[in-house]
Amino acid sequence: MGTWRTAGLASRGRRLISASVAVVIGVAFLAASLALLTTAQRGMEDAVAAGVRDADLVLTLEGEGISTQGYDDAAALDDVASVRGETVVMGERTPQEWVAGAPVPVAGVTLLEGRMPAATGEVVVNADLAEDVPVGESLVLAGEALEDAGAPDVTTVEVVGVADFGDTDPMLSFGPAFAADDATLRQVEPELTYGSVMVELVDGADEPAAREALLAAVPGADLQTGAEAAADRVARLTGGTNVVGAILLGFGAVALLTAAIVIANTFTITLAQRTSELALLRAVGATKRQVRSLVVLEAVVLGLVSSAVGVGLGLLAGTGLLSLGRRFDLGIPLPEGLALTPVVLGVPLLVGLLVTVLASLWPATRATRVSPLAALRPAGPSGDRHRVGRVRIALAVLLVGAGVAAMVHAATSRDMVVGVLGGVVSFVGVLVAAVVVVPAAVRALGLGAGVAGVPGRLAVDNAVRNPGRAAATSAALVVGVTLITMTSVGAATGQRTAMGEIDESYSVDLVLSAGAEYLDDGTDRLDALPVPADTADRVRAVEGVSTARVADTAYLTLGEKMGGGTAAVGIDPARDGDLVRGGEQLASLVPGTVGMSGAMLVMYALEPGDLVEVAGPGGSAELEVVPFALGYDLAVNVADLATLGGDAVAPGAVLVRLAEDVDVADAMGAVADVADESSLQVSGSAAERAVVTQVLDVLVLVTTALLGVAVLIAVVGIANTLSLSVLERHREHALLRGLGLTRGQMRSMLLVEGVLLALVAALVGLGLGLGYAALGVQTLLPEDVGVRLAVPWGRVGIIVGVALLAGVLASVLPARRAVRVSPAEGLATA
Repeated sequence: MGTWRTAGLASRGRRLISASVAVVIGVAFLAASLALLTTAQRGMEDAVAAGVRDADLVLTLEGEGISTQGYDDAAALDDVASVRGETVVMGERTPQEWVAGAPVPVAGVTLLEGRMPAATGEVVVNADLAEDVPVGESLVLAGEALEDAGAPDVTTVEVVGVADFGDTDPMLSFGPAFAADDATLRQVEPELTYGSVMVELVDGADEPAAREALLAAVPGADLQTGAEAAADRVARLTGGTNVVGAILLGFGAVALLTAAIVIANTFTITLAQRTSELALLRAVGATKRQVRSLVVLEAVVLGLVSSAVGVGLGLLAGTGLLSLGRRFDLGIPLPEGLALTPVVLGVPLLVGLLVTVLASLWPATRATRVSPLAALRPAGPSGDRHRVGRVRIALAVLLVGAGVAAMVHAATSRDMVVGVLGGVVSFVGVLVAAVVVVPAAVRALGLGAGVAGVPGRLAVDNAVRNPGRAAATSAALVVGVTLITMTSVGAATGQRTAMGEIDESYSVDLVLSAGAEYLDDGTDRLDALPVPADTADRVRAVEGVSTARVADTAYLTLGEKMGGGTAAVGIDPARDGDLVRGGEQLASLVPGTVGMSGAMLVMYALEPGDLVEVAGPGGSAELEVVPFALGYDLAVNVADLATLGGDAVAPGAVLVRLAEDVDVADAMGAVADVADESSLQVSGSAAERAVVTQVLDVLVLVTTALLGVAVLIAVVGIANTLSLSVLERHREHALLRGLGLTRGQMRSMLLVEGVLLALVAALVGLGLGLGYAALGVQTLLPEDVGVRLAVPWGRVGIIVGVALLAGVLASVLPARRAVRVSPAEGLATA
C-alpha cells in the first residue's frame, strides 16, 4: 500500500505546485511576523527592564510617589545593601528653557566624551545639552519657584561627560538633559519624589523580614521582585509592539486562510483529474478509507515540505526586514539578529501542516463518494447547477445581521473586542452568502461582457456554472481587498481626524520666538525679547513655507498665578486667516477674549466660557476663555494685547504656515536653521503633523505590501479555478474549437471569466472595507473625538486595478493549456 501511495505522489508532484506555492507564502509570512515580533519584544525588554530586572525588590507608590524621607528610611535598613531611585527633576537654564535630569542609567549608555560622574556636583549630559554646555563648563540651573518662597534656588554643577542614553529613559533621549547621582539631583530639586526604588539586599538577608521593614518604611507602597516589576513595565511600555504583533499575526492568518481556500481548490482539481485513477483503485479493492488516506498523505507531505521551505524563506525575509529596520529609526530598540525560539520555528511549521491537512479533508471525502463503476464511465462537462438551500441563506442573513449589530454597538460603546468579533461574524456571513452573491454579481456584470461577443457570453456561463467553486475562489481575493481597503480608508480617516485634533491643540504650524529676560527691577517679571527684523523675510524664502509674519508678544499673568507670566501672542482675525488653521477658533478670538489650548485649560482648571483676570504691565481685564491652541502660550486679540501689554509689547514671535504638500521634515530643518542663526526657539504643530503623517503612511505602505501576499495567493486561487474549469470542460472546449472558436476567442473567454471573478471580488471587498473602516475607526477613537471620514479614491482605484490585473494574470496559464489541444485530440481523449 505504501509503495503505490508514494509512487503516485511523486507522479503528481507538478499538479500540487500551486497549492505548495500558497502554503509557502502563507507560512513564510507567519514565520517572518513571529520572528520580528519576538525580536522586537526582546529588544524592548532589554531597553525598559535594565536596572529593574536584576533588583532584588522594587518599591513603587502610585500617585504622589516615594518621598526622599521614604527613600532614606529604606536605604537605612539593616537588610538593605543599596537603593537606587527613578526620578526626574527639571532645572531652568533660561526663561522658558528647562533641562531634564535623571539618575545615571545602569546600562545602555554610550559615553561619547569625557567620563561618567564620580562625585556629587558632577553630571553627564546628552548631545543636545552639550551643544550649549560642553565638557568642562558649569551648568547653572534654577529650581521651580514656589509660592511665598522668593527667588528659586540656583545650583551649579560641572559637566564631566557627554553620553548617548539610547532608549534607556525617554527624558534623557529627547531634548536637553543630564544624568547625575541622587545627591546632585536633590540639590536641583530638594523635594523630589521617586516613581520607584530598586533595592539590593545584603547577602544572607531574611527576605520576608526585609519586605516587612520596607513596607513599614514606605507606607502604602507596592513591593515586587525585580522580575515581576520588569514584566509589568514591559507590559505597560510595549503596547505599540503588541499592537504591531497583532496586526502582523492577523495578516499571517489572512494569508493562511486564503492559502487554505487555494489548497482545497487545488486538491479538487487533482482529484477531478484523477477520477478514473481513483475509481480504478476502488475497482481493484481499495477501500474508501484507503483512498481518503491517500489524499491525506499527499496533504501531509505537501504541508511538511512547503511549510519547511516557508519557514526558511520567512526567516530570510525577517533578517532582511530587521536590517532595514535598524537602518531606519522605528522607535523600537532592535537587536542585531533575529530571536530564534521554538515558537518561532515550530508554530509556522505546525500551522502550515494543519492548514494543508484540514483543507484537504473535504476533497478527500468527496473522492470516496463516487462508486467505481460510475467514475469509470466517460464523463462530460459538469452541468450541475448547484441549488442554494434556504438554510444557507437564512444562516448568512443571521450572521451578517448579528455582526453588523455588534459592530454598531461597539462603535457607540468603544468596545474593541465586541467590534472585532462582530466584524468576524459578519464577514463569515458574507462568505456563506457568496454562493448567491457572486453568481448574481457575475450575471449583472456579464451584461457588459456581451461586447466581447460569443467569448463574453460563454465566460459568464462558465463563471456561474459552479457557484460554490466561484464563491470559494472569489473569497480569497475578497479577504485581501477588504483588508487593504479597510486599512487604507482607516488610515486616511485616522490621519484626517488626527490632523483635526492637532489643529485644535496647536493652530499654527511653527512659531519662532525670541524668549524673554527677567527685568532688573527686583521683581520676577519677564519681558519679551524682539526677533530680528529680517526673520520673517528669511523664513518666507524657505522652500515649503506658505506664509510667515511677525506677531507682537508680551508676558501676562492669569488670575493669581505666581511667576514671571505667560507668553501671549497677538492675533488679528482679520489679518491672520492665512496663518491660523481652524477658522472657528480664529473667528472666536474677538476683543475681550483669551485663547487657551486644551492643556492650558486643564492646567488652570478652566473651561471655555469662563472669565479669568488677565494682567500685564499696561493694566488688567477680565477676559472670556475661548479655545485657541498655541501650545502653552496665550492667544490674545491684538487690541487687548496692546492694552494689557503696554510698553512691554514687542515683536517677539514669527508665525509660520507650511504649504500643504511640502516635505515637513525638510521644511522644518530649513526653518530651524534660520532660527538657530538668531538663537530663536521653534515650537508648533508641524512636527506632530509630520510624525502622524509618517506613521500612518508607513502603516498603509507596510499593510498594503503585507496584504499583497493574500492577493498573490488569490491569483493562484483564480488560476486554479480556471484550470478546473478547463479540465471539466475539456471536451466542450474541443467541440467549440471544432465549431469554429479560434484560439484567440478561447483566450478571450477565459480572460473575461477571470476578470469577472476578480471584479466581483474587488467590488464586494471595497464595500466591506469601507463599512469596516468607518465603524472600526469610530470604535478605536475616544468618545470626545469627532471622526472625519476620508476615502482615498486614488488608492481605491489602484486596489481595483490590481484586482483586475490579478484576474488577467490568473487566466494566462489556463488559457495556454486550453488552446494547446486540437479539436480532434480533445474530442478523442475527453
